[in-house]
Amino acid sequence: MKKLFKILFVLIAAGAFLTSCEMKEVGFDAITNPPDASAGYYLQFINASQSFETGVTEAGALVEIEKPIAVVLMGMPQTEPVTVNLTVDPSTTIAANMYTLSATSITIPAGSTSGSVTLKTIAENMPVGQTLKLVLTLSAGEHNSPNAAGTKLTYNLKRIEFCPLVNGVADMVGSWSGDDAYYPSIISTVVEGTKLKADGFGVGFINDFWGEAVIAGGTCLITVSGNGLIDIPRQYLFTTTYGGSPYRYEIKGSGKWTNCGASPTMLITYDIYYEGEADGLAKQYAGYLGGIPYLTADITLDGKKSAHVTVNKLTPFKR
Repeated sequence: MKKLFKILFVLIAAGAFLTSCEMKEVGFDAITNPPDASAGYYLQFINASQSFETGVTEAGALVEIEKPIAVVLMGMPQTEPVTVNLTVDPSTTIAANMYTLSATSITIPAGSTSGSVTLKTIAENMPVGQTLKLVLTLSAGEHNSPNAAGTKLTYNLKRIEFCPLVNGVADMVGSWSGDDAYYPSIISTVVEGTKLKADGFGVGFINDFWGEAVIAGGTCLITVSGNGLIDIPRQYLFTTTYGGSPYRYEIKGSGKWTNCGASPTMLITYDIYYEGEADGLAKQYAGYLGGIPYLTADITLDGKKSAHVTVNKLTPFKR
């Protein structure tokens, strides 16, 4: 097999030589020359304009922005290391105590074409919800890129607004007002183990729009993560009756919670499924729901913001 590969390579190379007589200067020797100290080159930032936000761990702790700031050498690699100085531009709006750079210069090793330093924020010193700029200029003398945009880097940095739950899921216990699947919310919650047990999801929708009365069940378990995420794994929700027969339904959804206002909020998208079916009611009947293939619960704990919620009740579905 190795002999076959060698023969094919020779044939291909020979064919390329015969059909490329006018490109002798781009031969094997030319592209494998060692670094040339006399060759011209210039330097510029890589990805010089970017935006980043801090994150949150699953436990609710801040995650710093930590990113490389890289410089590339355009031209032949050099026989000696190349050093590029970085200067903070006066247009920078992020304060010095809000970030660190691992160095104020970047060294590109001999024979290489790039190098970098590391930027890391100090989020606890940053204002919440405000975008700040770090602007750096590259200084390599005559080797600066002729393109001015390549010698100036601008990173937009933002500490996201996030207010952790002081007592975990217990802070989300109570009655919730707002809009649940086009109807006024009747959702209430209690703690069950490490999860939030919710009662009332989709009841108005299933009773009025779908035209079936809930006769059993009505609760589901919600996973509330410390980083603001919500997950409702697929599970039994309730049993209804229609035409004298019982029908079992399931729920599945996901969303986010916030805790920076007067009261916690939840914004959840979900669907209600016939037990075992792949597609939910909203997806199957999206044409009757303005083309929206999911249900939404936009709710606030204890009704403190209910005056700001407008509920658009649906016309009952006729089967």
